[in-house]
Amino acid sequence: MKGLSWPSRAFVRAAARALLVLAIALTASSAGAQVNAEALRNTLKKNPRFLWLEGALVGRAGNTETMTFAGSAFGGIVAEPHLFFSRVSADYGEARGETTVARWMAHARYNYTLSPFVALEGLAQVQHDRFRRLAVRDLYGTGFRFMLLNIDDFEIFTGTTYLLEHEVLEAIPGSPTYNNVWHRSSNYGGVNVQVSSLAEASTVMYVQPRFDRPLDFRVLWDSFVSFTITPLLSARISAGVWYDNRPPAGVRTYDVEVKNSLVLKL
Repeated sequence: MKGLSWPSRAFVRAAARALLVLAIALTASSAGAQVNAEALRNTLKKNPRFLWLEGALVGRAGNTETMTFAGSAFGGIVAEPHLFFSRVSADYGEARGETTVARWMAHARYNYTLSPFVALEGLAQVQHDRFRRLAVRDLYGTGFRFMLLNIDDFEIFTGTTYLLEHEVLEAIPGSPTYNNVWHRSSNYGGVNVQVSSLAEASTVMYVQPRFDRPLDFRVLWDSFVSFTITPLLSARISAGVWYDNRPPAGVRTYDVEVKNSLVLKL
């Protein structure tokens, strides 16, 4: 960490480790998965063009009959002052012939750097989640991202974005299909840190209230720790929180998820 004395560097690293361990512990005890696209930025510092493939597949037969699949692809490119990255993911689970998880998501984000501390940001996202009654939800947003601290292996960031949200809810008995358009504010903050030469971690939290109805808000929190196995292969432990203060009828206010996966870096 250039420009800092040895005691200062040691303090920053210790604080970063403590913060991220706390974040992982909190999310693991309360968590639902969400895109942590911010984690891509650290990789883009060293690899201006890259692609990650992440996957997990678990099958069981006999006394317990289950099948779970999770897969995603991350990609990014930097050509200063432009930065673009995206993520596509899908999750599917089945237990004794009954579907327990069925969802997919695609997320793309563009930044135009105005200074080392401020960037203009634009994003688009579309998702489907059978068990949150989302036939489709698409988001379009623009705003600002602020770099509060950026040293060699540690960064703290925050941002605020206007979101135009369109969602179509699937019908259930007693509750019809809805087709809604909302305007939200998406406010986020987080930390990316290179814990050691073989481990990195990231945590980010989003708070998204509606402009016309602030008590209709969502909180999204995603964290992970990644361990390098080879230059091309890493193991990842991730945890996430999803909370909706005003969910659709028949949907719980929160989801919790902890996931182990392998990541192939190309």
